[in-house]
Amino acid sequence: MRKRTVRGQMHVRTYEVFRRAVEEGVDYGWMRAHKHTDTPDAEVVKDNIVQAILNDVCDVFEFDAPGRDG
Repeated sequence: MRKRTVRGQMHVRTYEVFRRAVEEGVDYGWMRAHKHTDTPDAEVVKDNIVQAILNDVCDVFEFDAPGRDG
């Protein structure tokens, strides 16, 4: 099998990647909040969802440290 040269550019659909990370984070955070109880406190649900979203977003995006020149 011969290797073929690919011409042109490839672009990441950033919005789609971000949307998927947020959706997966919401789903995981909701399940995590209900792991040990059927009726978690609203604050526990929110905290778990926010943490899961941030974890998923940080899995697919890399952020520069504050004050660091990019």
